[in-house]
Amino acid sequence: MVTLENVNNVNGVETSKRAEMSRTYGMWYKEGATASDLVSWCDARIAVYNEWIKNCKELKQSSQAQLLSGMSRAELEAALKALDAQ
Repeated sequence: MVTLENVNNVNGVETSKRAEMSRTYGMWYKEGATASDLVSWCDARIAVYNEWIKNCKELKQSSQAQLLSGMSRAELEAALKALDAQ
C-alpha cells in the first residue's frame, strides 16, 4: 500500500541523492542512467571544465601582468623579498 509517509521517504531519499550527486559531480543526472550515458556525460563535463580551466589560467596571467605593469622594479623586488621572508 502506498502511503504519504512512503512517498515522503522516497522523495527524501531522492532529494538526498540529488544533493550528494550535485556536491560530488557538479550536477545531477537522471536516475537509471546507463554506463554509456555516464561515460558520455563525464566526457562532456571534462571537456567543458578543461576549457574553463584554460580560460581561467589565461585570465589570471593577463590580470597578473596588468597588476605588475604599474609597479616599478624596486617595488617588485621589495614584494619578492617580502614573499621570500614568509
